[in-house]
Parts: sequence; structure tokens; C-alpha cells
Amino acid sequence: MFKQFIDKMQGADIPMITSLLIFFVFFLLVGTYLFIIDKKHLTYMSHLPLNEEQTIIR
Repeated sequence: MFKQFIDKMQGADIPMITSLLIFFVFFLLVGTYLFIIDKKHLTYMSHLPLNEEQTIIR
């Protein structure tokens, strides 16, 4: 079904490749951000709903 749709559209390859590249770059940047982010901040944010005290760990 999708192959017939793509074959009938003229010039559909450019938007499809562009959207794939945007998707790939977005998840590559998010993955890189997760490796770079400070681990103390991740620990603080993961325990935030459970903490009753208002201390900031930094």
C-alpha cells in the first residue's frame, strides 16, 4: 500500500529523506545529551517526586 502511494507521488523522496534525517538527528542529539548530562542532576530529578524535603543537590 505504501509502495503504491510513494510510487505515484512525484518528488516525494526529498521530504521523506528530510524527515528521516530530522528524526535521526533528533534522537542522536537526545542520546548524546543523556551521556553528557550531570549524573547528580539525573539522580535529583528521579527522586524529586519522592522527596519531602526541599534540598537541592548540586
